[in-house]
Amino acid sequence: MLLELKNIKKYFPVKKGFLGRGQTFVRAVDGVDLAIQEGENVSLVGESGCGKTTLARSILRLMPLDGGQIIFKGEDLSRLSGRRIIPYRKHMQMVFQDPFSSLDPRFTVRRLLQEALTLEKEQYKTKGSQEERAAYLLSAVQLKGDMLSRYPHEFSGGERQRVAIARALMLNPQLLILDEAVSSLDVIVQKQIIHLLGDLQRQFRLTYLFISHNLKIIRKISHKIAVMYQGKIVELAPTEEIFNNPLHPYTRELLSAAVEYKAIAREEAILISDHSRLIDKGNGHFVLSE
Repeated sequence: MLLELKNIKKYFPVKKGFLGRGQTFVRAVDGVDLAIQEGENVSLVGESGCGKTTLARSILRLMPLDGGQIIFKGEDLSRLSGRRIIPYRKHMQMVFQDPFSSLDPRFTVRRLLQEALTLEKEQYKTKGSQEERAAYLLSAVQLKGDMLSRYPHEFSGGERQRVAIARALMLNPQLLILDEAVSSLDVIVQKQIIHLLGDLQRQFRLTYLFISHNLKIIRKISHKIAVMYQGKIVELAPTEEIFNNPLHPYTRELLSAAVEYKAIAREEAILISDHSRLIDKGNGHFVLSE
């Protein structure tokens, strides 16, 4: 098992009343369990604000947890802090939605890629080795080596996302988290990037965690899908099982909205108990109990 999430929790305080009295919390991530095998493509889907990105940032330890365990290749990362977590960061990298905002416009592609090697100073000690690594990965994402001297604003959106992917691969990670990584691109470029990700997975033996609301793309690239709603995973199953036999009311609503290209008006609220847990329905299909 590459990654195991056990009862992950991340709450954000909301102040109410005079001087912050009566403080409450938003349960952005509320008791999430998820396991990802090496070489697997897992997708996390759900509406905006359901906690997908917060969960991703929690996995990378970009924010402190309020509970739970992150186990990466048998090591409990949730117990590590400070310098002890640094060696594990290179094994998990993230590609963000907007490549223009995630790439510093003041830096050339060369510097953007070489900056990513700060966690791997021992392997790439010389400028020559860093240059060689940068050129190699630029070629891997199907960009020309002479582009190393160019700046982000000189690229198209699809090219910038290729640079972002190359930067994420500089440290040779095992897990790549892609947070809406193709949603800002047009349909043709989306298809090209998806094919590229497939090639890179085979070449570098990558494991992917996709975060998206685009179910058409998710269906093409995922081995299994986790459906998230109000901070919880309400359904988890192999991809075709989710599409052909959705069990949770929210999953059915999400699929209906994707097919009809419009929001579905809820006749009644979808309620989730604090004591709900994922129940095994067979064939790798789990659904949150009511």
